[in-house]
Amino acid sequence: MTAAYVFMQSAVKDPRGVIPAVRAIAGVKQAHALAGPIDFVAYVEGENQDAVAESVLAIRELEGVATTDTRFVILD
Repeated sequence: MTAAYVFMQSAVKDPRGVIPAVRAIAGVKQAHALAGPIDFVAYVEGENQDAVAESVLAIRELEGVATTDTRFVILD
């Protein structure tokens, strides 16, 4: 199992609609809105790095997501 945290910047003033869309993506286990310089974070799991990458690419396509910064988990 491969996992990653995906940090996101919002492209919209009201981010409430983004989190449900992120949570609907295959592989996303958790997603939350944050206070501070990062607007959202998602925890993604997949069978391998390619599966996680597919989820991240789907997140990047969402309306309301301006940028992403993905960090793969190396120790659990």
